[in-house]
Order: sequence, then structure tokens, then C-alpha cells
Amino acid sequence: MGWGWGWRGYGRRVGEDELGNLADGLGERAARRQRGSALDEVDRRIIGVLARDGRAQSTTIGEELGLSGNLVANRIRAMDAAGLMRVVAVADYRLHGYKLLARIRLKVSGRPPVEVAEELAVREEVLSVHLTSGRFSVSCLHAFRTAREMVEAARLVSAGIAGVEDVDVELINTVYRYSPSVGPLGA
Repeated sequence: MGWGWGWRGYGRRVGEDELGNLADGLGERAARRQRGSALDEVDRRIIGVLARDGRAQSTTIGEELGLSGNLVANRIRAMDAAGLMRVVAVADYRLHGYKLLARIRLKVSGRPPVEVAEELAVREEVLSVHLTSGRFSVSCLHAFRTAREMVEAARLVSAGIAGVEDVDVELINTVYRYSPSVGPLGA
């Protein structure tokens, strides 16, 4: 056994193998991340497994990726604390009886579009709200069980929100790809 440089315990000299193990252990402690700092390759691999199975245990993820369960748990906590990731349950709208998906676009005047977007964002029936460019400055995505629900939602938006000048409803006929696990993770 060769000798490393370092001390452990009460003055006992540490060998290279033991020092490597010690360094690995220190590496497993998630470094404090700055909010919004970048993801590294290990983080991306962990997120990849969680994207497939959000209920996967840290030890299972670690076994799959060749990492320790503690490292995985620490990385997940660090990414969550830094606002880089969160684990959420995403329900497929079709499995809950929704048959129609529509985008409702709003032309806004007399008030900032961001205020209209914020007002829409608190409504439970709205899946997502976006500020956009072009004639319609606010766009929101809805899922509906019936066409009547869709017409009623468009009416409520046009009559119930100050500053909405015009409403355009686009029924989404065919969804070729629906991947809710990809996208921005927060505002």
C-alpha cells in the first residue's frame, strides 16, 4: 500500500486507497449550490431517471447510475434547494376524462398583458399561461371534457377579465407529442 498525503482520525496516516475513499465520501456531500446554478452531467442523469419514474428511490437510482444512494439523495436535495429541479406528479389530462385541448389567445388593450396573464394564472382550470408576440399577447392552454365547457371558458375570459379586447380559440385536433416532463421548472 502506498502512502497518500493527509491525516485522518487521531494522527493516523492515510493510505492512497483510503484517501481515495475519503475523497469519494466528501464528493458525495452535495456542495451548496447557488440558486439557478447550472446542472452537471450527474444531475442530468439523475433527472433522467426521475423523469421515467418520479417515485424511484435514491438507492435504486444510485444502483442504476453507479452512484451511492446518499449521493443521489444529496444531489436531489441540492437541486431542489437551488431551484434547479422539483419532483412533481403530472396527470395525463386524457385519463381524467378531458377530451378536448384548446389554446385560447387574447388580444389585450388598456392594461399590461402581464396583468391579464397573472389573473389567468390563478384560475384552476387553466393548464398554462404564456405571454406571446403578435396580435394576441396572452395565450392559455385549457383541457375540456365537452365543447360546451370550451365555449363557456372563452366567454368567461372575454367577459370576465378587464382589458381583453378579442378572443381566439384554437382547438387542438391531434396531439403528436405530449411531454409534460420537459420544460422550464419555475418562474
